[in-house]
Amino acid sequence: MTDTPTPPAHLALYEHELCGFCQKVRRATQGLDLDVESRNILQDPGRREELVEGGGKGMVPCLRIERPDGQVEWLYESDAIIDYLKQLADQH
Repeated sequence: MTDTPTPPAHLALYEHELCGFCQKVRRATQGLDLDVESRNILQDPGRREELVEGGGKGMVPCLRIERPDGQVEWLYESDAIIDYLKQLADQH
């Protein structure tokens, strides 16, 4: 990941409400002016399948970053997700 993130075409956070690390990400980023789609893997089991197929792990939280050129990056670890989203928000 670069120091200055390229603005993504789409952001999706794979998560669920029982996950403390997911809640940490939501709390830390709730005031940011970013459009992040929530994909709850407990309410929609198909989302978990997408996560495993695309990211390689069923672990949450995971941020799916879709670039304007169609490339997709899967970012795991709550602190890394928070840092990325804060850097992105600072660019606005």
